[in-house]
Amino acid sequence: MRRLDVPSMDADLIYDAYAPIYERTGQDRFGAYLANLTLTWLRARQVAPRRALDLACGTGGATLALAAAGIDTMGVDRSPAMLRIARRRAQEVGLTVPFVAADMRHLENVEPAHAGCFELVTCFGDSINYLTDDRDLRQVFGGIRRVLSPGGYAVFDVNTEAAFARWDESDLVIFESDNCLVYNRLGYNPATRLGIGRIVWFVRGNKTLWRRGEETHVERAWSDAEIRQALADAGLEFVACLDVTGRILADDDLPERLIMVARLTRK
Repeated sequence: MRRLDVPSMDADLIYDAYAPIYERTGQDRFGAYLANLTLTWLRARQVAPRRALDLACGTGGATLALAAAGIDTMGVDRSPAMLRIARRRAQEVGLTVPFVAADMRHLENVEPAHAGCFELVTCFGDSINYLTDDRDLRQVFGGIRRVLSPGGYAVFDVNTEAAFARWDESDLVIFESDNCLVYNRLGYNPATRLGIGRIVWFVRGNKTLWRRGEETHVERAWSDAEIRQALADAGLEFVACLDVTGRILADDDLPERLIMVARLTRK
């Protein structure tokens, strides 16, 4: 496979223009699905969180699913455009949910008033893969540890290297309607373990005029061992790996997406 040059990515701008397309194409439904899967898995173990923090919440799919389940939930995201949509959606369904503009690597806007407060922290939509530096991974897990209450759970999903191996430089249409077309061009460099996703969309403004947009996203393929070590270094105990059906995975299983569960051990 051809090796890729990694383009510069302004993380403060990604999802800015794409936010309304993200909502329009229903991409946040997967976050809501993972939130409900998490609650089902926890309830089967007699765990009923009362307060939750949803990191990289985007347009609020998982956040609103947790809040609709009766959990006092806060959403955090760095994209103002995504948060505007999340706040509107919460208002539309009659849910009172605080949404905070913050980078999940720097939870200074959350930690002072909420240290040790949350019994569940979630982070979905392969947001962990957007942490391309080892220091960032540990910083996020350290922040999660500080806001978790003793015995609290952290649940997040990651794309595995098996998923990135399928990023083969082909164009993949992910949404198509009479008024909107979205396609991805995905590439992966196994030497750097970085995947580059070029998201391109066209939206019809009238019968003849189409508006084009584009963003480039960079993700890293973290290994299971790297994530477990970073969790341990942050003081979090690894609990389980699940697949997207909620099935507990054996150590030699490697699906394209893992759901990882960790816990802050009671002291």
